[in-house]
Amino acid sequence: MAIKIQTKKTEIPIEIGELKFAFDVSDESIQNFREEALRIQKEFHEIGPDVDDEKALEQAKAVLKKGFDMMLGEGAFEKIYKLSPSVVICAQYFSQLVQGIEVELQNMGFSESQQEIAQKYIRKKK
Repeated sequence: MAIKIQTKKTEIPIEIGELKFAFDVSDESIQNFREEALRIQKEFHEIGPDVDDEKALEQAKAVLKKGFDMMLGEGAFEKIYKLSPSVVICAQYFSQLVQGIEVELQNMGFSESQQEIAQKYIRKKK
């Protein structure tokens, strides 16, 4: 008798309006997400009030582009910005995206970093 194990999806489907994307749940992608998402949010909030509006807008777009493209694939920001041409609205989308991905990762059992899981496994083996 054969043992059959159902494989799990290796991506989280994401919809922003009519746009459809997927977030890859490979180990490398999750690690990159956890390291970069907070850094990108921090970078966005560090755009200072002493910068003129046009420069601040360009800096915000650059930071959001980096974030969306890192999580959803190259070109994602352009599609999202075309759908909602507002840095403020796109920043709200980004925040919701980060929170949503984190919740989905926890629901899938990725609540701990891979390093923490490996350390627990090693401790159990001893």
